[in-house]
Amino acid sequence: MRNRAGLIETIKEIERRNNDFDGVRRERIRAVEALTGRPLIVYASAFLNRGKVQASGGEVGIDGNDKLAFDEVITGLDRKVGLDVLMHSPGGQPEAAEAIVELLRSEFPSLRFFVPDQAKSAATMMCCAGDEILMDVRSELGPIDPQMVIPRGDGQIVFAPAQGIVDQFDRAKESLSKNPEYLPAWLPILQPLSPALLSQCEDADRLSRSLVSSWLIRYMFHDVDRAKERADAAVAFLADAKVHLSHGRRITIDQLQLYGMKVIDLRDNPQLREAVWALYHAITWTFDRTSAFKLTENGHGGAFIRQVISQTIQLPVGLPIPGQPPSTSTPAKGKPKRRRR
Repeated sequence: MRNRAGLIETIKEIERRNNDFDGVRRERIRAVEALTGRPLIVYASAFLNRGKVQASGGEVGIDGNDKLAFDEVITGLDRKVGLDVLMHSPGGQPEAAEAIVELLRSEFPSLRFFVPDQAKSAATMMCCAGDEILMDVRSELGPIDPQMVIPRGDGQIVFAPAQGIVDQFDRAKESLSKNPEYLPAWLPILQPLSPALLSQCEDADRLSRSLVSSWLIRYMFHDVDRAKERADAAVAFLADAKVHLSHGRRITIDQLQLYGMKVIDLRDNPQLREAVWALYHAITWTFDRTSAFKLTENGHGGAFIRQVISQTIQLPVGLPIPGQPPSTSTPAKGKPKRRRR
């Protein structure tokens, strides 16, 4: 009920301030900074809003443009005390996540991630590059096993876990070595799965595991005994698709702490928890009521906002189609647009 009341209060405040979405968010970023004594930036996308996902062309994940966004919003921040990042993301490209992590870790002596709601896949990987992760009971990280794009015969694409594809090859090889007559049954399954894809799956899995392992050893586990052993155990859990059974599966505070990860429960600091949720409500309401679908910003005017816009295209008036009224315009699909502030 508290968070529900917080959302209602957020809506009323934004309306009272003539829909000053940017001003309310940045004021609440500064409120968190006042409690922590550290600069805070927000990296969030509207991946839970299906309309925004479709209108943005699916550009809600971590991609190469985000390194520029992070570089822009850390400009002018105090480097001495470290950096906090509020993360709300479905994940994305591990290579882009690596570039962002290297940027932040080269600029700040310490790094923490706040996850009030969800940080999945490559966003989970980024959180593993922090000295600490601050989460709530509602918060969730996700498995880091890579997801591969598989084209179908009808022109559509599907995503499949890399580990599942490798297992499929292994099962087919074992089955056909014992029963070659099963080849006709296996052919429709194996045809989309080229030998090159098998190699790509293995490389993608090694990349995810090696990045997270190296980050845990260097940062979160840098001051503990048997750092590599602990990192390997945590990575084996995070990357095991057979354990999680779904790439969207929730990973909680208790599960992460079981593997020795430094996860701080925001319930232990009610004032900070309240401030973080107030900020998160302002972010989600921005996504619900504006054209923004991705925010990277600080509380002091630095922002990189990606948004969708709808356009009306005027078409020449032609002869009407029998049985249909004439039309003079048609709405175009939403197109991604970036806005710097």
